[in-house]
Amino acid sequence: MKLTQNHTPKRYDAFCLTVILLFGITTLAYTAKPPENILKNGDFDLNLEGWHHWTHADAAALFQTEGKKAEPVVGKKVAYVKISKAGALWHIQFYQQPFTLEKDTTYTYNLWAKSEKPRTVVMRILHQGDPWNEYARQTINLSEEWKEFFITFKMPADDVSSRAGIIMGAEKVDVWLDHIRLYEGEFISDIEGGQPQAVDPSDKLTTTWAALKNQ
Repeated sequence: MKLTQNHTPKRYDAFCLTVILLFGITTLAYTAKPPENILKNGDFDLNLEGWHHWTHADAAALFQTEGKKAEPVVGKKVAYVKISKAGALWHIQFYQQPFTLEKDTTYTYNLWAKSEKPRTVVMRILHQGDPWNEYARQTINLSEEWKEFFITFKMPADDVSSRAGIIMGAEKVDVWLDHIRLYEGEFISDIEGGQPQAVDPSDKLTTTWAALKNQ
């Protein structure tokens, strides 16, 4: 039987077009090359190499890596902070420095985190050294499940001695961190199935160390 011109072929063409569009969207979302990470060893494959930590005398914490038990988001290891004495918020710090950030450039600070039970920690980008200007800072809410968080910010000045960190005193609750990234541009998800929690910097301008100590 001869098909008429406006029969099944048009439906078939429409179906093919739909498949092509869906395939293209999937490819763009998950196979595009991720932006270059300014931070080193963000997946902790090299344990804590490249990372620093500091604990005030009024607090106590053990910094180490943990493997399969922690169910890493990427790779085989995560950073694990076991807190036995909380102190004040800024008394327990995990960070990487120094690196250069450029004036008027947009950056995204991006990480995955979870905790022993619900608690808050603070993500921040700042100048390493007096006057400890903060370029981006936000409190994030953790739970027992991995969540992705990010801050996108624009640098107000050139800084050749920048720091990216997490402060997590104030609560005696253990914290796990994984896949920590800092890169130029807006947020880009590179893990399929992630549900990122967007957070805005608490202050579009810089804040100082004195302001931090009062919180």
